[in-house]
Amino acid sequence: MYVLLAVLLLLAAAAFYVYRSIFPSYHEPAVATGKYAAECTKKGDKPYYDVAIVGAGPSGSTCAYYMAKAGHKVLLLEKKQFPRDKFCGDAVCKTAIEILMEMGIYDTLIKDNKAHVADSGGLCSPGGLSFIGKSKEILGVVPAAIAVKRTDLDEAIARTAQKAGADLKENHSVTTVSFNDAQGLWTVNVENNPSFTARVLIFADGSPSKMATDMGIVKEPPQGTCSRCFVKGGTHNLKSDGVVFYNNGLLPGYAALFKHPNDELNYCCYLIPGNPEVTNDKQKYWHDYLVTKDVNVSKALGKDAVFLEPMRAASLRLGGIPKSYGKHLLIIGDAAGMIDPLTGEGIHHAMDGGKIAAQFLMEVWNKGNFEEEVMQIYHLRWMKAFGFDFKWSMNICLFLYRFPILLDAATAAIQRKGDLFLARWADIMTGRVPKVHLLRPEFVVVITYELIILLAKRLIGGSGAVANKKTQ
Repeated sequence: MYVLLAVLLLLAAAAFYVYRSIFPSYHEPAVATGKYAAECTKKGDKPYYDVAIVGAGPSGSTCAYYMAKAGHKVLLLEKKQFPRDKFCGDAVCKTAIEILMEMGIYDTLIKDNKAHVADSGGLCSPGGLSFIGKSKEILGVVPAAIAVKRTDLDEAIARTAQKAGADLKENHSVTTVSFNDAQGLWTVNVENNPSFTARVLIFADGSPSKMATDMGIVKEPPQGTCSRCFVKGGTHNLKSDGVVFYNNGLLPGYAALFKHPNDELNYCCYLIPGNPEVTNDKQKYWHDYLVTKDVNVSKALGKDAVFLEPMRAASLRLGGIPKSYGKHLLIIGDAAGMIDPLTGEGIHHAMDGGKIAAQFLMEVWNKGNFEEEVMQIYHLRWMKAFGFDFKWSMNICLFLYRFPILLDAATAAIQRKGDLFLARWADIMTGRVPKVHLLRPEFVVVITYELIILLAKRLIGGSGAVANKKTQ
C-alpha cells in the first residue's frame, strides 16, 4: 500500500499541471441597471441605511470599514459590548495582517503590546519529527502570523470601522429580519431597541449562522469545534512563537500553542471532521488528554504550566456554504463557512471575505440592482479567491487520516530543506496560496523521497523516526 502511495505522490506532480486546465472557471454576468439606480446615486442623507451588517466580528467590521470609507451609510450591529471575547486560536495570518495594515491597525496592536509577531515556529508530526524555523528574514515586512486576543482584535477592527463612518451599535441583538419587496428594503428588528431599515443586509453573525439558518439558507449545523485555554507566561517550556502538534489519534485535527505578548500562551485543540473516532462531543476529552498524554504537547507546556481559565470552546462551520447570497442579501465570514477544513483557521478568510463583499457592493451600487442573480457574483468571487481551495482541504484531511506517515515525510522534508521550505509550506497550509501547490514537483519530489526513506526504515525494523534538527 505504501509503495503505491509513493507512486501516487509522484504522479500527483504531473496532475498539478492537469489541474490548471480544469480549475473551476466562471463568467460574471453583466449587471443591468436596476430600479434603485436613481436612488442609489442620489446625494444627501436617506431615511434608511445603505447596508446593515449583523455581527461586528472581523468579517462584519472589515466590510463595514471599506463600505463606510467609500462614503456609504453603514449600520454595524453587535449583540454584546466591546471588549468581548471569542474563543479561537488567536493566530492571524498574512492576508489578514495585510488588511490590518491597510486599516492602520497593525502597528497600533504591536505598539500597544496587544499582538506578538511570530518569528520562530513550526510543527511536530504524528511520528514525533519536528522542526522549528525562523521566518522574519525570509518574509520581510509582512510576517507569517501574529497572535492577538480576540478581545483586542475584534474591538480594534470595529472601532476603526466606526471611525471610518460606520454607525456601530453595541448591545444590539437582532431578533428577526424581513424584506419588503415593493420598497426593496430590509427591516432589522433588535431586542429592546428600535428597528432599522437598509437596502442591503449582511449576515456576519458567526459559525452558528443563526440568521441564515432561520431564513432557511443555511441548512446544516457547524461541523467542527475548537477549544482554547490561556497559559500564564513564565510557567511553560515553549521557547518558540508557535507550534502545531499532530497527534495520530486526533488526525485530521491538531493542537497548537501560540505565544502572545508577555510570554502568555494560547493552547488550542481543533477537532476536524474526517476521523469517525473523533466527534465534537469529545472536545474536552482531547483538550485534556493532549496536555498530559501527548509527549510533545506535555513537554512544551511543562509540569508547572499555570492555566488561566477553564477550557473554552466554539463551533466551526467549515468549507463554505453552498449559497452565501440572496435578494439584497450577503452572508460573510464564519456565517458563510469561510473556515479552512484542513486547519480550522478562519480570521484571514473572514476578513478577506468581508473586503470582497464590500468591493463587490461598491462596484454594483450605482447600478441599483441587488437581485439574487447579481448578488451571486459575490459568492463566485470569494469561491474563486479561496473557497474552491476548501475542497482540496477536505480531501487532504481524509488522506492524512488514512496515511499519517505523509505528515512525517513532510516534516522530514522540511528538516532537510530548512526555513524557506517551511515558509512555503506555511503559505499553503494557511491558504495564502492554493493547496494544490502541494502537488508541485518542488514539494512532491522531496516529500516522496523522505516517504521512501521512512518506509525503508520501517521495513528493516526501525521506528521510522529521524533525529530532530531543531526542536521547540
